[in-house]
Amino acid sequence: MFADLLARTPIVAELTECQARLVGGLRFWVVASRSGRCPIRAAGARLGSLRAGAHLHLLLEEIGAAWPDPFAVSPPCCPRLSHDEALLTRMLKLAGRRDWPDFDRLLSDLLPGDTRERLFLSTSVLSRVLREQAG
Repeated sequence: MFADLLARTPIVAELTECQARLVGGLRFWVVASRSGRCPIRAAGARLGSLRAGAHLHLLLEEIGAAWPDPFAVSPPCCPRLSHDEALLTRMLKLAGRRDWPDFDRLLSDLLPGDTRERLFLSTSVLSRVLREQAG
């Protein structure tokens, strides 16, 4: 039973609109990067603006440099999130609420403090851009 709980991650249909857009942008960013296309444009098309794509790109570059293991991303057609995608959606939610204490706790076992702080700032900016587009 415990293994099932660890293995279960959310499905895209369970996410908020903002979180689902983030996951879609992330997945298209990865596909574009791997195929030699511009990942910022690919993510921006999915997120609704080139500006949002650029902020996602910067955040993903920071994550790539900070994460202890490769960041796992599911294919665009997959309904279930990877554990890393689920973590990123949680980061977006906490940063969007400006909840530094919970954001910090969320990543405290994974990353050093200065890295958590940088990721909080980058995730906060992306969250704000996505909210502005939705509202």
